[in-house]
Amino acid sequence: MKYHSDIKQNSEEWDEIRLGRITASKAADLLMDDKCAGYIKMINKIAEERFTGESCESDKFTGNWATERGHTFEPVARRDYEMKSFDDVDLVGFVSVGSWLGCSPDGLIDKSKAIQIKCPIFSTQNKYLGLVRKHKLLSDNEIIKKLDGTYYKQMQFELFICKDRIENIFYSYHPKLHRIQLKMVRDIKMQSEIRYNVRKAIKQINQLIKGYKGV
Repeated sequence: MKYHSDIKQNSEEWDEIRLGRITASKAADLLMDDKCAGYIKMINKIAEERFTGESCESDKFTGNWATERGHTFEPVARRDYEMKSFDDVDLVGFVSVGSWLGCSPDGLIDKSKAIQIKCPIFSTQNKYLGLVRKHKLLSDNEIIKKLDGTYYKQMQFELFICKDRIENIFYSYHPKLHRIQLKMVRDIKMQSEIRYNVRKAIKQINQLIKGYKGV
């Protein structure tokens, strides 16, 4: 495992180091059944990138209003968290494991935590707050699942990569509403599923690459 603090997220260097890797943003696809379209698309995309050394030609996504909103509000949300928690959040561009895996936490706290910051629109944050109140007797892990299963898988993948971290903080921020702060810990069952599916996906990707080479 290696922390790349010299790389800035969303830079050319960041795009380059993520190329051909299974990353946290692909965790939901990784954990699908291998006959599902999302899983198949993921392994084909990674195989193409590893074979060509270039971004997948069918991947034309360059961002939308939601990603732009996140880029705008994330630094504000990070400062808000620091002021309320008295924790310093250190930026890291990427965390890599070998040449196959990686993730991009929104920050690192001390030696034991990571943080994932979300900046949803008003209606989504309000919905999240309602769910937190409704399920307040559940563990933080279970509450995060209720808020968004994709985020849950993404954050569990980040803990899978960051072996030295024991918590991943979910911090959902909207400037006009209450903040949501939850502490995710490792889900042992999902960690095992991630490990199994990573091995399976790598094997399938290598088979695809052999096919491209005519082997």
